[in-house]
Amino acid sequence: MGANPAVFHVDPTPRRADGEYIAHARISSSGDDGREYDVHLSGDLAGFDAREDAIRFAANWAAQWIETHRSSSQRPAADRLVC
Repeated sequence: MGANPAVFHVDPTPRRADGEYIAHARISSSGDDGREYDVHLSGDLAGFDAREDAIRFAANWAAQWIETHRSSSQRPAADRLVC
């Protein structure tokens, strides 16, 4: 692994189902070759009436997941999270 910690990209785009927005998060990163790969897919997290609420929930969930699963040698998650 290189000297730079991984930069995580979060896609919190909700899906629409049964009249509500379903929050979920795709957490990805890029390898040394520049190709993107999935780090974690949350699955369905919760349903919301407002799209913005689903996005906010998924983004917050992803930030917590990254904080919990990051290496102790890396910078804090807030410095590495891209939405």
